Amino acid sequence: MKLFFSYSRAQAQEVTDLVDFLSIYHDWWFDKKIDAGTEWWKEILSQIRDCDVFVFVLSDDSNCSKACLAELDYADRLGKHRIILQVDEIDPAFFPPVLKADNVTGYLASDMSRKNKLLRSLKEIEDKKLYVWSSENYGNIEEPPLPISDLSVILSEIQSKETLSVDEQERILNRLERLRAKKTEKEENIIRALEQFKMRDDINYLVGTKIDALLNKGNKSNPTPISNGNHTVKNISFILRDVIAAVANATDDGNIAERLENKLHNPNNIFGRWRRARSVQNNQNLPIYYPEVIIFNNNFSFQLIQNNMQTNFGSFMYNLDQLTIYFINGAIDTRSFQCFETELYIVQYMNNIPFNIDCYLRV
Repeated sequence: MKLFFSYSRAQAQEVTDLVDFLSIYHDWWFDKKIDAGTEWWKEILSQIRDCDVFVFVLSDDSNCSKACLAELDYADRLGKHRIILQVDEIDPAFFPPVLKADNVTGYLASDMSRKNKLLRSLKEIEDKKLYVWSSENYGNIEEPPLPISDLSVILSEIQSKETLSVDEQERILNRLERLRAKKTEKEENIIRALEQFKMRDDINYLVGTKIDALLNKGNKSNPTPISNGNHTVKNISFILRDVIAAVANATDDGNIAERLENKLHNPNNIFGRWRRARSVQNNQNLPIYYPEVIIFNNNFSFQLIQNNMQTNFGSFMYNLDQLTIYFINGAIDTRSFQCFETELYIVQYMNNIPFNIDCYLRV
């Protein structure tokens, strides 16, 4: 018999191992070597029509895959004999509707005899000729259209000539991260999308550094460490690297990289009193002529104290990367920030480069 395997990319290794096991008994086909596109989809539909048994690998991922569900629906309308291999624990209430009447076979990794059980089921199907089918009505069965993957939708947005706001860029990046975590797309395709995204002219600096981090995650090579005298610092976040370099080059704070090694930015550390220790602007260390303290209160109000006098006040809000201050006179100032237990860095970017960096110490 000829078997067709429908599966999600996350189960690629499982399917490959299974095919190797069954290959001495049955012919088989699955789309491991075909690239996505119109011709790819036509070939898949042709192979479904030609198969004797349609094997659907039911997993959390295939249960949400547009391509897998389209293949399953097409096989159902063609009247193909189907075997459903359930590889993840899924409540039957969430099975695709066309599976309600099927005898779903448990195929969990914990069952060491699952391959032999499947082989016996296939032999029974072959012996009883349960797979016999007629192709007379195939011409009347409408072919499903090419499913548009989530990655294709994201790529269309990345390749758009329209300007993307920072929020839109963040949303695209989050969707790419979730898609990568699901492992339903080839890793090289995710990397290619990230590289295209980074090449956009309007890419925000912080988004760009996050893209670099994701690209580095997919790269087996280690990131370039920061050299700090005789000490080599490796565990520094990508967003913080340029800030550290600017401060270290412009001031006498040569230990900043070593001091912040293994430290994680926590925006919730913002509350409290902070004394301005230094300021760097355009790679120059600016003199501080009078003491300055900024206070971020728990009720999201702030006070600016200069030379022991309150010179401004208002409110503030923050998210993971940005701090927005609302002054009492109506002015609004939004900047990037990196906050640690005892150190705070408020950064203004210009042309995607840290231009002004105010460095504070907790008091």
